[in-house]
Amino acid sequence: MPLVRPFRGIGYALDRYGSDRIPARIRLPEEPSNHPGRVADLTDLVSPPFDVISPDQRRDLLERDPHNAVRLELSGDSDPHAAAAKALANWLADGTLEHRSDPTLYYYTHAKPEAPDDPSVVGVLARVLLEPFGDGVRAHEHTMAGPKVDRLGLMNATHAQLSPILAVYLEPSTRYHNLMSRAWTDEWRARDLDGLLHTVAAVEPDDQLTAYLSRQQLYIADGHHRYETALAYQAQVRAYPPLKGAAPGSLAADWVMMVLVNAQIEQLEIRATHRLVRGVEDHALHSLVSEPGPLFQAIPVAPDELAGRLRQLRDAEEPAFGVVMADGASFLLIGDADAVRDRMRREPISTVLQRLDLSVLHRVLLADRLGLKPGDAGERILYTTDPVDALARVRSGDAQAAFLVRASRLDDLAAVATAGEVMPEKATYFYPKLLTGMVFHPLEDD
Repeated sequence: MPLVRPFRGIGYALDRYGSDRIPARIRLPEEPSNHPGRVADLTDLVSPPFDVISPDQRRDLLERDPHNAVRLELSGDSDPHAAAAKALANWLADGTLEHRSDPTLYYYTHAKPEAPDDPSVVGVLARVLLEPFGDGVRAHEHTMAGPKVDRLGLMNATHAQLSPILAVYLEPSTRYHNLMSRAWTDEWRARDLDGLLHTVAAVEPDDQLTAYLSRQQLYIADGHHRYETALAYQAQVRAYPPLKGAAPGSLAADWVMMVLVNAQIEQLEIRATHRLVRGVEDHALHSLVSEPGPLFQAIPVAPDELAGRLRQLRDAEEPAFGVVMADGASFLLIGDADAVRDRMRREPISTVLQRLDLSVLHRVLLADRLGLKPGDAGERILYTTDPVDALARVRSGDAQAAFLVRASRLDDLAAVATAGEVMPEKATYFYPKLLTGMVFHPLEDD
């Protein structure tokens, strides 16, 4: 099982940014204006994680405040890693950032789209002892090499983990609410780019809470690239001869920052990540709908109606996809459940993975019919979480076609990970994303 512990996080200094008065834009509904401790408004200082920041968003964040965390997470400098390391050092030296004086646990909460002023989803931000994927920490999707190379370069330059990983566990115990009822004083709040309120509150370390969390099976929900990068960084540090014999957990590089959420109780939203394709033969692409064969039927549907039709089929057993072509033609592809299942039995993967929509899409349609392979991810297979963006990119000629998909389920994630399998890349998109800048995790030893 994983080992969960408090840590001395780095955060925006409360002496500079904090106050005992709560600014209006981060105040909770009907909350008094006085705070029992100190609260900092970080709305202009935080950023999304690196992999969801668009060029326009980066420009906006850079203009918001000279100390915005995007200068660390995704600097626009010609040497972004060196620039991030320099900024981090300068901010620590001039008092923009400060270390916590003692090891701390944090409550991390965020709002949901239907109630943007109410941070109702609660997790614990802590450090977790690194271990290969397996018994205590499980992965559920493939990763790509490029982002890991970039993140390792950034970690080597800054000696810090800048964004927390989201991990979930499934535990229905009635003790959960009692364990999560700790009081706090210092607090940091921010609204993300969609206006949802996020909060981080420092709480005293609690042996009962850390023991409870250390008994859970953790599933990486968001941050597979960052977890694998942390393992690579740890291996580099431990390869240094004087450190080879260091006891497990004795080095800062042995740990990774995570937000741990009980998904059995807290309601997390998973959004679909749609696929865009390019560089395929036009005839093969159009034959998907003109000659779908025995596995699928193609039903003409207006492009703007596809996402709604897929939501209506949310619980259908049959695989279902929306397809939009560059010529404006669009279809709902619905599979024959038995025929598709027979085809997928030929794949050397677990039964639970065989039945996932994304497995069917990548192996039966993208591979069998279009000749696309896993190595095409990022080049011939592109991704977007916004169906409107998917349609726009096809119309603009950026892609030949878009495949709209249904969102993965949390129980599928757990089942696939437990079976020791992984989903295709970008199988889940947890929303909202945890913010970069609420807390940083230093990786330098004393």
